[in-house]
Amino acid sequence: VLQRRPDSGLDTGLLETFARRVRSWWLLCAVLAAAFYMGTTATVVLFGVISFWALREFITLTPTRPSDHRALFWVFFLFTPLQYVLVGMKWYDFYTILIPVYASLLVPARIAFSGDAKRFLERTAKILAGLMICVYCLSHAPALLTLDLSKTSAGAGSSGPTRLLFFFVVMVQL
Repeated sequence: VLQRRPDSGLDTGLLETFARRVRSWWLLCAVLAAAFYMGTTATVVLFGVISFWALREFITLTPTRPSDHRALFWVFFLFTPLQYVLVGMKWYDFYTILIPVYASLLVPARIAFSGDAKRFLERTAKILAGLMICVYCLSHAPALLTLDLSKTSAGAGSSGPTRLLFFFVVMVQL
């Protein structure tokens, strides 16, 4: 409506940015609704793909060296999918410790084995921060679907965890 009014006095660049953001929110809502409709597995896969993309963008902006490539292979193709497989299998005891414990030990070890000590701590910390933020933290959103809320009055019915995840996504977007 604001774009159609030429005399609104608002900056057209600002209006275009707002319109793009609203379109992207509607796209997000449609994709998330489709994943919810298809079930828990589709939702976990969707969040896994989003994590992979987010981690890829994070690492793209992070300075790495060629000696980090094997460790990055582990991060992208071992830890990221394994985290979401464990979430999908509802193995709480494993997906809560996989990245903070095992990845935090194995990724620095792999980088150390490459023999490149230049800015080792900085490179390792940035890679692990990306893994924690983009994969570990984000994987706990679809993990909400694995909660057993049948014993609480708020979670009565099978849609309790889905409503909880929907509420979480809405709050993040707001």
